[in-house]
Amino acid sequence: MLIAIANAKGGVAKTTTSIYLGSAATVHGDKALVLDADSQDSASTWADAAEEEGKPLPFEVVAAKLSTIAKAKRQDEQDRGVWRFIDCPPSGMMLDRAIEAADFTIIPTSESSLDLTQAWQTYYAIRDSVPAAVLIVKAELNTTMHRDILEALDKADTPRFESIVRKRQDIVKSNGHNPRKLYEYADVYTELRKELGL
Repeated sequence: MLIAIANAKGGVAKTTTSIYLGSAATVHGDKALVLDADSQDSASTWADAAEEEGKPLPFEVVAAKLSTIAKAKRQDEQDRGVWRFIDCPPSGMMLDRAIEAADFTIIPTSESSLDLTQAWQTYYAIRDSVPAAVLIVKAELNTTMHRDILEALDKADTPRFESIVRKRQDIVKSNGHNPRKLYEYADVYTELRKELGL
C-alpha cells in the first residue's frame, strides 16, 4: 500500500505521522518503508539519529525523488504487502506526484484554524483523484477548540479518522528516537487498514 502523508502547511506532524505509522505497521507484523520526499529531510534525519543512538527504526527510510515515487508505485502494484508511507513536502511537483501515486492520502492537522484551513485546501485539491481523510493531531481534548474542529469537519462532510492523536510531550520528544509507545497512532493504523479493506 502506498500512503501519502500530505498537507499544504508545514509543522502539522507529517513526518511524525509517517514515522509512527511505519512503526505501527511493523508492530502489527507488516513490512514498512518511509519515503522521505520533503526537501528538509526530516524523516531521514530522524532515522539517522535513531541509528546513531543504537536503536534504529524498525523500517527503512529512503530519500525520495520523482523517480523514487514512480518506482514505489510500480513496486506497490507488484507487492501490496509493504506499507510505503510518503512524507510529502507542502507543495510542488513532488507533492502532486506522491498524491497521484498513492492508494490513500492522510492529511494531518492540528486544531488551529490556520492548519485546518490548509488541510481543507489539501483535501479539496485532491478529493477527486485519491481517497483521503483528515487526521487530527496534537489534540487537546475537552476544549472548545477541539469541539469546534470536530463540528466544522463533520458539518463540511470532510472524511476524518475517528482516532485522534492527543498532544503529548512524549511524542514531540520522540523525534530522533525509535518510538517506544505508539499512543493513538496504533489505532490510526488499524483504522487505515479497515478503510482499505484489509
